[in-house]
Amino acid sequence: MNIAYVGVASERVGYAMVCAKQQSGAAFWRFHDRFLVDGSRAASRAQLIDYAGDIGLDGDRFEECYDDPATRAAHNQNLLEARAIGINYGPQIRVNGASAGTSLAAIERAVEAAAP
Repeated sequence: MNIAYVGVASERVGYAMVCAKQQSGAAFWRFHDRFLVDGSRAASRAQLIDYAGDIGLDGDRFEECYDDPATRAAHNQNLLEARAIGINYGPQIRVNGASAGTSLAAIERAVEAAAP
């Protein structure tokens, strides 16, 4: 699954999504819903770190991840992979090259339909 975020504040939110996924798949989806589906805007690193704490992530671990150059490298790699398959704007999730929609239910249906 590509977790690149392409949009306003994409780098900040992208780093946060990488770190959320590192701690919890469910936290990744909370970030996804807040910033991709609900259209919230994170004005600062501090807001993203606060949100991570609000959803139960380890704040120190999240902040360390957020500031780690390896997180930036992972996010940049995700962006390259997204662009390589034609994703130039967000939100977009693709399953087998086709758009899977933006809701968790739609994505689940697309994955289930693609499963052998």
